[in-house]
Amino acid sequence: MSRMRVVGGVLCGGYGKRLWPLTNTLPKALLEIKKNYTILDRQLIQMKHVKITDIYLLAGYLHEKIKERYGNEWNGLKIHYLIEDEPGGTLYAINNLLKNAEADFYLVMNGDIVTDINIEKMLKNADENTVSMAVTRLKSPYGIVNLSENKIIGFEEKPELPYYINAGIYVISKKLKERFLEFERGNVEKTVFPILAREGLLKYYLEKSVLWYSVDSQKDLETVRTEFASREDMSWKIRENNSAH
Repeated sequence: MSRMRVVGGVLCGGYGKRLWPLTNTLPKALLEIKKNYTILDRQLIQMKHVKITDIYLLAGYLHEKIKERYGNEWNGLKIHYLIEDEPGGTLYAINNLLKNAEADFYLVMNGDIVTDINIEKMLKNADENTVSMAVTRLKSPYGIVNLSENKIIGFEEKPELPYYINAGIYVISKKLKERFLEFERGNVEKTVFPILAREGLLKYYLEKSVLWYSVDSQKDLETVRTEFASREDMSWKIRENNSAH
C-alpha cells in the first residue's frame, strides 16, 4: 500500500436536519467537538496521519461554509471540492469521487462520524480485489435490566449488542470502482454493497471496543463533546489500537 496512490473523500453534503437549529447556518461536518475543532478537522487530520495528501470534500448543503474554512489547502493538505446541487445519496457522491480522482485506492469517510478506528491498519488490511468496510458493534441506546425467574438481578448501562453496523469508512480499489459506476444514485448499502457481499467482494475491518460515534442528533453531539473535553486528540497524538481483525 505504501507505493500505491491513495486519495481521501469525505461525504459531507447532507442537511443534518436532526441537528437543527445548529445546522441552519453550518453543515454538520463543521460542528465543533472542541473549541475551534470540528468533526471534519478531525477527519482531515486522520487522513493526513496516513500520508494522504489529496482529499475531496463531497459537499452540497452550505458548501460555501466548508470552502471558507479550508480553502484549497489546509494544514498541508490539498483540498478539492465536488459539489452536488441536490443530494443524490451516498452512491452518487462516491461516484463523483471515483470519476474525478485517479488513485489506486480511495479512502471514503462519512462526514458525521467521530472515531478512533485505526485508518492506517485498515488501509494495510485492504487489497485490490475487495472493497473494505469498517464495522462496529451496535450499542443499545438504553440501559438494560437483567432478569432471572421472576426477579431483577442487575442493570447494565447501554451495553454493546451482538450485532454489527456499518461504521462509515470504506476503502475502494481502482479495480472495483466500475462496480459502483454501474449505478447512478441511491444509498451504497442498498445498491452496490449487497451485490458485492453476495459475490464475496466486500470484506470488513473490525476493532474491538474502539471509540465510535455517529453525530446524528444534539444528544450525540453533546456526548462527543463530553468525551473530548478531557482528552488530547489526534492532531497531537494518534491513539493506537491493536485489536483489529
